[in-house]
Amino acid sequence: MSLPGTLERARALADWIAGAPGRTAAAWAAVSLALLLALGGGPGISRDEAAVLEGADPALREPGAPAVAAPPLPRAAAVAARVVLAPLGVGSMRAARAPTALAGAALSALLSLAAWELSGPATALLAPALFWAAPRHLQAGLSATPDLALAALALALALAWRRAVAAEDRRGRLRGAVGAGLLLAAALATRPDAWILAVALALHAALVRVLRADPAARSGPPPLAVALALGAAGLVALWPTLLWSPAARAAVLAAARGATAANALGAAGSGAARAAFPLLATALTVPLGLLVTYAGGLVHAGARLVRAARGLAPRAEARDELLLLLFVALPLGAAAAGLAPPAAGVRPWLPALPFLALLAARALVRTARVAWPARAAPLLASLALLVLWPAVRATAHAYPSGASGWNELAGGLPGAANLGLPRQDGGEAAARLLDAVNARAREGARIWWGTASPAAIRALALDGRLRSDLAAADGPEDADLAVLTLDGGSRDAEYRAWAAFRTARPVAGVYLDEVPLALAYARPGAWR
Repeated sequence: MSLPGTLERARALADWIAGAPGRTAAAWAAVSLALLLALGGGPGISRDEAAVLEGADPALREPGAPAVAAPPLPRAAAVAARVVLAPLGVGSMRAARAPTALAGAALSALLSLAAWELSGPATALLAPALFWAAPRHLQAGLSATPDLALAALALALALAWRRAVAAEDRRGRLRGAVGAGLLLAAALATRPDAWILAVALALHAALVRVLRADPAARSGPPPLAVALALGAAGLVALWPTLLWSPAARAAVLAAARGATAANALGAAGSGAARAAFPLLATALTVPLGLLVTYAGGLVHAGARLVRAARGLAPRAEARDELLLLLFVALPLGAAAAGLAPPAAGVRPWLPALPFLALLAARALVRTARVAWPARAAPLLASLALLVLWPAVRATAHAYPSGASGWNELAGGLPGAANLGLPRQDGGEAAARLLDAVNARAREGARIWWGTASPAAIRALALDGRLRSDLAAADGPEDADLAVLTLDGGSRDAEYRAWAAFRTARPVAGVYLDEVPLALAYARPGAWR
């Protein structure tokens, strides 16, 4: 088969996929699912992921330790995946992460559909790529944490609400409101700070009335009342222990336990610095080309909103722009106020980032059409390549330690390390030393895992990635080996290992751009 013929067939396939929104969405869902499943076994287990796995599998908890109250859907998804996939020979870690891969596929499909509705097929093809090309966004899709699932639910909720407020007839409004209410309930049962999405709906309902951007025909129950009532009722149905368990009610409020910025940075800082942290962290972690495109998308959306509010464009545009901007601003604002669960990187406000990718894709398409109307398609392809290629390279370079990815403004991981910023997400780099430990540790060696989550180590052992004869030690004093993860904070664990083993020379290490992420130390004779 000749190269011109192959290229022609590829172009015909691409034209067919781009010919209908359903085909484009299905293609993105299939590609995303295959990619996430294929890469899911690479990253280690962070402390946040270990907490989810502990809730799903009692074997990972300390003997006698009570189960921790947490939103039920992530735990239920992990349990269901293990029950279904384990008999098929799928490892426990890949099985636990399979629901996140499904959520990633759904997010890609929804992002493509939303982009098609707003701006056509070119935007539908581009928007998912602008989301997944960032290292930390891909990392969220490879972890059994609830952040990506909440992002997918937020996008689905926005689409359902858009249909509810745009419908001219009572049945259409009611159908959209019911869908929004059910999705809101699922979001609330996924992560405790999802109530901020209900605030976004309420603000949107109020502002479209102020701008007179809602359809003229109004009868029957208000969509907001239906959505909120169904959201509350659905949450109780999914999480009935909220009615009688103080621990469950406390878990709902757990997101407000201190400022996210201070927890993620490991330093208190000023109130202004904590409030600015979501924007600062996004500016330092999203690859520079993507970051500029995201900013351009926000400016473009703001300009469209102003035009519509001044009557220079249809009022329906104001309704759409308000919805998109609120779903960007409120997750960022909740994280800045300390209302999102504390976590490293962009995960606390991850639900805002698909909307930024959507706005960026639309702005990029509009730029190409305005700059060179006669050659808009090749110009758009060139712009997309210019933005995506460096980001994809950075993402591939950081894998499987995507949570260690910092962008050009931070100076990459070396620059971030010099600034004292976190090098990884909760000790996940320890897993990358397992092959060396399995091959070189003496038989029956006792290992001190430092700051890594004990549940994470038990999960890795259950997955067959750690030799069964190796035991855990409580400290370096009674250990033969020490496997320590470095996050840029306190080095007390290293000092303890040096003192106990009488050496500061590691026997193995994990590095990214020559920056150590995890180091192994050994007593004489314990490392073969």
